[in-house]
Amino acid sequence: MSTPNLTVSVVIASGAGGDFLPRCLNSLRAQAAEQGAEVIVVDRCGEEMAARIRRDHAFVTLVPAGGEPRPSVPQLRKMGAMRGRADIVAIIEEHCVAPPNWLATIREAMRPDDAAISGPILDSNFSRIRDWVVYFSEYNNYLPPWPDGERSTLSGANIAYRRDLLVKHQDVLGTGYWEVVLHPLLAREGKLRSVSAMGIHHTGPFDYLYYLEQRYLLSRVWGGTQKDRVSSLKRLFYLVAAPAFPPLLLARTAQRVFSKGRHIGRFLQAIPLMIPVACVYVWGEWLGYLSGPGDALERVE
Repeated sequence: MSTPNLTVSVVIASGAGGDFLPRCLNSLRAQAAEQGAEVIVVDRCGEEMAARIRRDHAFVTLVPAGGEPRPSVPQLRKMGAMRGRADIVAIIEEHCVAPPNWLATIREAMRPDDAAISGPILDSNFSRIRDWVVYFSEYNNYLPPWPDGERSTLSGANIAYRRDLLVKHQDVLGTGYWEVVLHPLLAREGKLRSVSAMGIHHTGPFDYLYYLEQRYLLSRVWGGTQKDRVSSLKRLFYLVAAPAFPPLLLARTAQRVFSKGRHIGRFLQAIPLMIPVACVYVWGEWLGYLSGPGDALERVE
């Protein structure tokens, strides 16, 4: 049941630790009060992070989610979405910060025939090349400028859903990344739509080796999810042709960056560090296609 006086339930999966989550929460504090929104943090980092949230962010509804096996990010988000009381459930990644108008934009933009709306991922004018590597590698499909309109691919790091549709499809919410398992179902229920004014900023810093591990895990999850969704012929083709994919992946990323006309110099500087990222991406996906995700989903932060 939704609560009429609540406008948006913001859900954040807390799994990375460090200063990411507090920084994200600071960006939401004032606008959540102004817009009548609730902020729900589902935390698997443990008591130290939980105590910090209770002490510094009293406006947050904290949901501890420890235990074994370690809950995955989709499972954390599912717990938060089912706990939410508003008709709109907004997801923001803990590595991001919201501009002051983010919640107001969501309220104004969501239409009755929308299943989900999403905005671009903006940079934070990073000083380190390795943080640009993360930005270009993870979010090259969500770079601004991002035209308004219906769009088949929305970013799970910055998205708002109709809660009734999440409840309807709750059985799949904990099984894999929502972009893969949930969004195709939602596309049959309503519009998936991009809203350019809904942009949020990706932040850092990220250790390069840490990011390589996370990129491998994310790719392993994606390949494992696709393993049973594609035909045997397509799966065999991927397994055989995978060595050719890293340069194609880099070329696709380059095409997207160049088409936007932003930060091209930074991208050229980042290319040497992006080559290992592309190789790790393909290796993780190859293993996922071959033998499934393993425990990668639980290890993703």
